[in-house]
Amino acid sequence: MEKNVFTEIRVKYNTLSKNQKTVANYILKNSKKCVRMTLSDLGHECGLSETTIIRFINKLDYSSYQTFRLDMAQDIIKDGGTMEEEDFDIKPGDSMSEIKRKVIRNASSAISDISKLVDTDKLILVTELIEKADRVMFFGAGGSGVIAMDVYHKFLKCGKNVINENNSHIALIHAAHLGKKDLLVLISHEGESKEVIECARLAQMGGAKVVAVTSYMNSDLAKMADISIFSSTNDAAYYTEAMVSRLVQLVIMDMLVVAYSTRLDDTVTREAIEVSDMAVSEMKIHSGEKEK
Repeated sequence: MEKNVFTEIRVKYNTLSKNQKTVANYILKNSKKCVRMTLSDLGHECGLSETTIIRFINKLDYSSYQTFRLDMAQDIIKDGGTMEEEDFDIKPGDSMSEIKRKVIRNASSAISDISKLVDTDKLILVTELIEKADRVMFFGAGGSGVIAMDVYHKFLKCGKNVINENNSHIALIHAAHLGKKDLLVLISHEGESKEVIECARLAQMGGAKVVAVTSYMNSDLAKMADISIFSSTNDAAYYTEAMVSRLVQLVIMDMLVVAYSTRLDDTVTREAIEVSDMAVSEMKIHSGEKEK
């Protein structure tokens, strides 16, 4: 998986100490300026000691500041001149044109992170688990429930035996009945929702595998799951319900659906989708027919 300094900072942000977050914020907002700074310069700008800066880069798996700075410069070049984080900030009084530009830029940046964030081997492994599972349950609390419903709908159309339930009490009952041949896919931005954690615990008690899709590497859900796929945490002010992360999670789910479909016999896949489409065809207003 390709590593990117700025993606690493965003993904590991909530694992940082208060002072380390100060360094992260400064670098994200002044990336082009930072590549020309010495260790001492960066510490001075952040109002922190060189030791704190070293601890920060250690969190990103760097042992040398020079290597960190070089990788930062290379990533800016690769990204065609990374747009600094201050340009993402949505502020009171922004025009509609500015809001449109910033929302689009936030979304495109987060989606771009996916290629650097998501481990291809993990996607393959999760696809294989879905293929082999007798039943696959998808669940997300709150806003993540929309993602769970969407991916459930797509796998259902492919003919997979899938479960989805928005009611958390019923979802917990479903999770408790999952067995060794079943799979539970949990979607949670922060990975700390009580309902999600309890679903994971109950499913694992029954022997089911648990896959987590979350933005935070050190969350309780990520620690519990058998496999974790991480999405970017690049959300901006005035966003609600981790909007950008939801978009990224939708893309990740689509990767799994498409990968699963391609592993099946093409005829089987097409027939399953056709049967699904026929089942709801009568509910649609036919072309040329006006609603009365």
